[in-house]
Amino acid sequence: MQYHELIMQLEIPSTAEIIVEGIEFLLHTDKDREDMFLECLDNPGSEIEYLRKRRKYCIDAFGYKNKEEFVYDYEVNCDKALERLFQEKIIDFKMKKLRTNDPIEIYNTYVEQGKYCTFIEVAYLV
Repeated sequence: MQYHELIMQLEIPSTAEIIVEGIEFLLHTDKDREDMFLECLDNPGSEIEYLRKRRKYCIDAFGYKNKEEFVYDYEVNCDKALERLFQEKIIDFKMKKLRTNDPIEIYNTYVEQGKYCTFIEVAYLV
């Protein structure tokens, strides 16, 4: 199942940008999308909660385990490193809120806020 099929089957309006963006970013495989479909089909309005749980899973499974790896990746490609750290799409609007380009400061603030914090929460603090 492709992401646009999932969106159509669950009747998610295109104006629900956070949900659409989450589906596109967090659900990489047909199985991921089918799992969401099965869980949310008979539970309208549960999509955001499903994506919240999926994001936490992705942070635990694919996120950074140490600062050094994040700093290295940040210096190679800051957007990709931030997306991996927060498991969310990093868009221009969010990047404009970030007042530092120091990866150590970003990572330390992320750790202080807790590993499930969002990019925007950290951006407002650094």
